[in-house]
Amino acid sequence: MKPNKQVITAVISAALLTGSAAFGQSGDAILDLLTKKGVITQKEANDAREQLDKQTAEAVNQYNKIKVSSWVNSLTFYGDIRLRYEWRSGLGNAGLASGTGRWNGPDDNADLDRFRYRLRVGVNGELQDNFSYGVQLETGTKGNSANATSGGQGFSGSPWSKLSNDAIGLGLLWAQYKPTDWLTLIGGKMNSPFINYQMGWKDDIHPEGFAEKLQFKTEKVDYFLTLGEFIYNNVSNQNIFAGSSSPAGGNDTWLLGVQGGGKIKFTKDLSFTVAPTFYVYSNPDQANGIFAPTFTGGNIIGANNLSIFDLPAELAFQIPGLNLPGKIFGEYSLNTSADQRAAHTAYAAYENQDTAYQVGASIGNTKKKHDWLVKAYWQHVELFALDPNLVNNDYFDQRLNVEGVVSSGTYLFTDFLSATLTYAHAKNINSALPTLTGAGDLKGNLKEYNLLQADLVWKF
Repeated sequence: MKPNKQVITAVISAALLTGSAAFGQSGDAILDLLTKKGVITQKEANDAREQLDKQTAEAVNQYNKIKVSSWVNSLTFYGDIRLRYEWRSGLGNAGLASGTGRWNGPDDNADLDRFRYRLRVGVNGELQDNFSYGVQLETGTKGNSANATSGGQGFSGSPWSKLSNDAIGLGLLWAQYKPTDWLTLIGGKMNSPFINYQMGWKDDIHPEGFAEKLQFKTEKVDYFLTLGEFIYNNVSNQNIFAGSSSPAGGNDTWLLGVQGGGKIKFTKDLSFTVAPTFYVYSNPDQANGIFAPTFTGGNIIGANNLSIFDLPAELAFQIPGLNLPGKIFGEYSLNTSADQRAAHTAYAAYENQDTAYQVGASIGNTKKKHDWLVKAYWQHVELFALDPNLVNNDYFDQRLNVEGVVSSGTYLFTDFLSATLTYAHAKNINSALPTLTGAGDLKGNLKEYNLLQADLVWKF
């Protein structure tokens, strides 16, 4: 017996009113109620349910404009737009005394005033059998920044150029496999898998290679071990005709890292995380496009003689009476090969310039409307302590031999709109040494540095 058409129509109409997410569930509930009240028989209900399922599938297929493969469990689209005003100022000079490696000339001010913008869009996907992936596109032409500058700042064709200043590049492209709860394997262009606080590795820098993460959670301690193997510089040819020793041939340079540690959970609101780390570079002197045995023009961008021990740590707690999260964080780094690095330069006598450290605190969070976060820290980076290609190029203009303070405040006007104000001030640590940079914006030798940034961010 076919079920009453009026009944089916009523059931489907009611189901549609609830929305497609609950389409089948609402129809079943209505049919169960009609059966219980004796309006229809159980057989009529079963027949109606079968027809309802068919029409549900047809309706979903008709209005679903996005088709995905059957092995895709979920897709998450995300992105953000950031508008920034930025002012940088430095006191220093731009000249080297001939043949001495020492800076000379009168001190002067260098200033940089600009408006910038950033766009990032991406998708993360969950696949069957514990696989996942992510892709992110972003503005920016540098590996350590997704910023573009209004007016081009030197790029030809403005106003208003769509050349390299407005380029959209691949920021992230990674694939992940998690065969068990305690093991995660990652490959591609990824966010840094290591815990750090942007002293020795800016979070905009996305390494390319492989990472393996092991996690073991207990009631009191979460243990972790992370390994990273990243292609730092790929030479044009590993081997060329006639075995020439020309820079056209050589070995690739890899950055290898290992980080272990744990998060100790004293109470629900009190924890301490520590993550000792060691970084080393394979074949750094074969990276001919990077290796710089002397500080030519005041810049050092070489990866030679860098064997870095790094120790980030964080105490997280709930602030009594304010119901707000607080953190005290810090990081200590030591280049165990600093004496060898110094020997390649005109400053070999300063082989003890091997240490970097950071200590700071934050209050608040940025999760929802009206949340706020304030943060401040002190940072000290000596001349031979860190890889100059990875240090933060914003707060201290990617400088070595500098120390100073960074402070910032963020407020969320809505769940998706926030504003941040950041100020940084730094000075040189040792006035007898230059403040070198691999890719700073102000160039030259700075004795003092100031930064002001005002950001407005939309998330979508």
